[in-house]
Amino acid sequence: MQYLDYLPDVFRQTREYIALDQSAGPLMEKVRQEVEKVPEEYFPTTAGDLLPRWEKVLGLTPSGSLSERRFAVLSRLAGIRPYTIERLKRQLAASMGEGNFSAEVYPEDFLLRVTVAPSAESLMAAMVRELRRMIPANITLETAVGTLQTAYLYTGAVLAVSDKVVL
Repeated sequence: MQYLDYLPDVFRQTREYIALDQSAGPLMEKVRQEVEKVPEEYFPTTAGDLLPRWEKVLGLTPSGSLSERRFAVLSRLAGIRPYTIERLKRQLAASMGEGNFSAEVYPEDFLLRVTVAPSAESLMAAMVRELRRMIPANITLETAVGTLQTAYLYTGAVLAVSDKVVL
């Protein structure tokens, strides 16, 4: 992926950014190749033996299953408070996986509602702990395990009217 691919469309046509892409592009490709050489064990999403080191560095107490511990590490690393619902959704997607949750905010009620898919239920306790740490104290947090459902609405029109009989 080129440097310009990371930029919004409006910047991709700018001469300065195009020149920056031409100069930084090869360097970024070398960095990308070096990162691909790093063993997966070093990343918190795939760490096993090195997970205790991540927990120690981040000041976490190891508890729960491997997936819960990874979730706690990822949440702490992403610990910048999510001041928008979209940012919160990105953080949850990074740690729980896309499609494993839904999140809605009701500002007038100071309410945050997060529903977790049954496949990610094991992460619920760790998620609640991290959400309580991240969201402001005046926000009520509701969590639930449920399934995401799709509602369908069908509309139609009358295509034929019965014949009119004239006597």
